[in-house]
Amino acid sequence: MSPRLDETEIAAMLGGGPSGVRVVGASDLREQFVARLGEVAARPEAVPIEFDGRRVEARRGATILAAAMKNRVRLMHVCGARTLCGTCRVKIDAGRENLTPMSAKEKFSLRYHLSFSPRTRLACQARVEGPIEVESFFPLCGDLPNGERSR
Repeated sequence: MSPRLDETEIAAMLGGGPSGVRVVGASDLREQFVARLGEVAARPEAVPIEFDGRRVEARRGATILAAAMKNRVRLMHVCGARTLCGTCRVKIDAGRENLTPMSAKEKFSLRYHLSFSPRTRLACQARVEGPIEVESFFPLCGDLPNGERSR
């Protein structure tokens, strides 16, 4: 199939499309794509997080661990975010109400690791809904590499 075919030609090759359906041209798609990029660039879903004194942003609904990793903040997570080890424990200094409720599995894991404080959460399970301030229990030194290999 030629990459230059537009939607009209593709619809004709497939036996036509349903009647009354507007076929979008390449320029319309390009304009829609640019408009969507503008919306994403505005990032209304971005939520500010202060992580061990460092300001970062998280996507609304993402876990604290995902936000830390995306922003190259080092946070221990030995079990790979499976709610088992408790090494991704964090203390919520502010904004506890801006996290999703604790699941039964997370509660069990925290009790198993003797973390009874309501301010303690597992970074792999707590999802961010608004601004929070977080402090890690097991901080690691330095930033994560940015993907460049040293020679």
